[in-house]
Amino acid sequence: MFKVLGTLELDFPGESVEIGAAKQRAVLAVLLLRAGRPVGADRLIAEVWGDAPPPTARTSLRTYVYRLRRTLAPLSGPGLRLATRGRSYVLSLPEDALDVSVFQRSVAAAGAAMERGDAPGAAGTLRSALEMWRGPVLPELDLELVRQERHRLEEARGYARELWLEAELGCGRHRQAVPALERFVAAHPFRENVWAMLVRALWMSGRRADALAAYRRVRALLAEELGVDPSGELERLHQDILSGREP
Repeated sequence: MFKVLGTLELDFPGESVEIGAAKQRAVLAVLLLRAGRPVGADRLIAEVWGDAPPPTARTSLRTYVYRLRRTLAPLSGPGLRLATRGRSYVLSLPEDALDVSVFQRSVAAAGAAMERGDAPGAAGTLRSALEMWRGPVLPELDLELVRQERHRLEEARGYARELWLEAELGCGRHRQAVPALERFVAAHPFRENVWAMLVRALWMSGRRADALAAYRRVRALLAEELGVDPSGELERLHQDILSGREP
């Protein structure tokens, strides 16, 4: 398993794998983030060395690719290959050899499970997918591609967390979901749908006063920061709580 959901790691049971120096790691990171697609030598040089590469950059790049091939050679199996195509390089990987690919497929499968009404299946799949994250994407690398992918994948991570919480509520685990919902709205205070889940979870847990307090918090936040009222979903939920309807 190649891991980019955190610091760059290679996890091969029974093998001790050293990736090498910082720029060699950067080359591998770019190839991993573009796995299965050709990456031109010029693009790699621009990513790894920036706007002012040294005259030796192209020679150094060939050296790093050569060393990566030597590193991967003992681990190579069906589907794992670092190939040269003209002036480009392609890192081909088996289906489950990159953590971010496994994460994305798991989230897609969980979404399909939710559409089928399988909240327990979705919750379990999403829990496993979220546990794959060990920190920000490749925090040790300050490359343009890494910054772009870090932002994109953090958005995907946020969606996965939101879907997991929805699945947890679908399983009836309202009380257990409250702490995670509180952390989520603290980190993403303008996600009204998550606030709605928090209000509902508190209400369904028998904490009517806390549910109303959470509604007042989000209403004040939206008014002060954005000058808007809560969404229709939150308003309907608020009215349901006030009217004493059964949750």
